[in-house]
Amino acid sequence: MALKFPDGFYWGCATSSHQVEGNNRNNQWWAWEQEGGHIKDGTVSGLACDHYNRFEEDFALAQELGHNAHRFSIEWSRIEPEEGRWDEKEVEHYRRVVESLRSHGMTPFATLHHFTNPVWFEAKGGWLSPEAPDLIARYAGYMAKALGDAVPFWLTINEPSVIGAASYLAGIFPPQKQDLALAMTAARHVLIAHGKMYQAVREGAPHSPQIGPVLNMIDVQAASQEDADRQAAQLMDSYWNAFWLNGMRDGVAGPPAGGGDEVPGLKGSWDFIGLNNYSRAVVGAGPPPMGIRQVPPSPDAETSTMGWEVYPEGFYRVQIRLKPFGKPVYITENGIGTDDDEQRCSFIIRSLRQVQRAINEGVDVRSYLHWSFQDNFEWAEGFRQKFGLIALEEGTRNRIVRPSAHMFRDIAAANAVSDELLAKYGD
Repeated sequence: MALKFPDGFYWGCATSSHQVEGNNRNNQWWAWEQEGGHIKDGTVSGLACDHYNRFEEDFALAQELGHNAHRFSIEWSRIEPEEGRWDEKEVEHYRRVVESLRSHGMTPFATLHHFTNPVWFEAKGGWLSPEAPDLIARYAGYMAKALGDAVPFWLTINEPSVIGAASYLAGIFPPQKQDLALAMTAARHVLIAHGKMYQAVREGAPHSPQIGPVLNMIDVQAASQEDADRQAAQLMDSYWNAFWLNGMRDGVAGPPAGGGDEVPGLKGSWDFIGLNNYSRAVVGAGPPPMGIRQVPPSPDAETSTMGWEVYPEGFYRVQIRLKPFGKPVYITENGIGTDDDEQRCSFIIRSLRQVQRAINEGVDVRSYLHWSFQDNFEWAEGFRQKFGLIALEEGTRNRIVRPSAHMFRDIAAANAVSDELLAKYGD
């Protein structure tokens, strides 16, 4: 039997402003890139995919490829280039983006924050500042009011766990800190910010959109049954998954970034859960400050060019984990960095098998938004990583449709994965 998906299922791709628009000169990432030495392949975001100027072309292509939904992000540093000053020309730009999506038959999923901060916000301390939640909530409410009822799905903060971990603990994102206490402070402020943003969008939008977080969940597994390894896995899971899930359900900031204290306005601040997933983490006991060591994939494991293990079972496990929360689940990112489009096709089919498996077990999954539409600027990795259904021609940035994009079109058109594709790519 082919894998059939529920009626009304959303098929499409996800992007983010800094990675595709180009010339986002007023955020902390742009400034950090200009310093040099931070991006693995030596590139800078620059013009990126020039999506800021070519969004009509991109959305027309997405429509041709059968997409009925698209996730994008609004660049806060364009909207509020200076504290308290709103740029209405940029608001109008995003209004045109939303109108274009709708005219091309796609439902907009708008992300309010996808890693980038205005330089003025960063100068005030960024996510370490106690002011941060109120500042970003003000922007969230402004955009909800400005775009009205044209956006049915609002996503607050993309991958909140990554903000604390990458920017303040691992030091691979700006401001490149490596301090456990700072990371936990940032995580706490991000959690508080989500609750405030939820309330601001709810109050600002003239109708009643759906509002939720985007959680990058990882299936965390202990490297062994030794107590120390199990405790390390539990600690990583508590930060990466439980802190956010339990916090939004119960309205508390729990361990490891809080003591279980109540956060006003946080409880129930989700109408749905946006889920990102790429791989699993096998961890054991490690050195301070976290006491966690991530075990690399075995030499015979299938991996992406990012070095991440391809592990579809983990995708199923994180979906099942969401079932008790009783919320609709929208897959907001899933994909693979690879130079082999056949591997991408295989990854998508195996992932969709796990989505269908979770649906059959009662998880209310309503979308599959592939990461990403086109190859783009992959943060500290630069342009080397190829995640897109669409390639960019070097020099011209012309869009080149990969075979995986045609396969995805056929799946979206049928709202199902055919027996033929399952036979070719399924496990």
